[in-house]
Amino acid sequence: MMQPGGYRGMKKLLAIIAVIASVFVLVACLKPKITREQQDNIATRIYRNYDIQEIEFLSFTKNDSTGTYNLRIKLNKDEKKETILVLNNLNILEKSEGKMSLDPLEKFEDIRRPNIINDKLGELNIKITYIVGK
Repeated sequence: MMQPGGYRGMKKLLAIIAVIASVFVLVACLKPKITREQQDNIATRIYRNYDIQEIEFLSFTKNDSTGTYNLRIKLNKDEKKETILVLNNLNILEKSEGKMSLDPLEKFEDIRRPNIINDKLGELNIKITYIVGK
């Protein structure tokens, strides 16, 4: 036997749960995603321009007020070699060739290659730590 208002109360509870679940799904869909291949492309571009042995991808976010994407990285396990790549559009993630500069310039000058590696690269001989679940 149900308490008075029990059926209505159950319907309200299920409706509230459905709304909460919808909000979580919507937030998850809006969060920017970066694939492993895109992270490989960025690692390759940085390797072509800088002498690195390791790259750690720390976070990938979107700045809703500017529309830009922020990719935070750390090189060679060095806290001083941490920076944020500000991407105006996501097309840069699709290419592993091309010039790339890390800011501030003086912070990365000691590992900057004098000449960009433009040759076709096989498998990179660097350690890459990816953003998990992206």
